[in-house]
Amino acid sequence: MVATQKAVTGYRVPKRTARLIFTDTAYEGAEVVVRLDVPVALFMEIQDLIAADRQFQVFEVFGDSVLEGWNLEDDDGNAIAATGQGMIAIPIDLANVILQQWVDAAIKPPDPLGGRSNGGSM
Repeated sequence: MVATQKAVTGYRVPKRTARLIFTDTAYEGAEVVVRLDVPVALFMEIQDLIAADRQFQVFEVFGDSVLEGWNLEDDDGNAIAATGQGMIAIPIDLANVILQQWVDAAIKPPDPLGGRSNGGSM
C-alpha cells in the first residue's frame, strides 16, 4: 500500500500592527504604531529586561524592534525618530504607557472577526 500526501502549501504569518491613540490623557493627540506579531524570543527578551529592571535597554529594544512609527515631536516641532533612541528621548511616563499598552495588545488573543487590526485607544 502506498500512502499519498497532499502537498502542504506555505502560510505566511500576517504582520499585524496596532495604532495606539491617546485620548483623555496628558498625551491626547499622540499616535503610536506598534508591531503586534513579534517573535516569542523578542517578547521574552523584553519581559526579561523588565523583570531585571533594565529600563534603558527595555526602551531601546522596544523602540528598535517594535515601533513602526509615531507622530511625536520635540519642543521645537522636530519629529522624534520612532527608534530606541527616540524612546529614551520622550518622557518616562509616556514611554511606560506606550510599553504597557503594547504588552496588553500583544498578548490579547486576536479578534476572530479580524476587528483588532486597527488597534485600540487609550
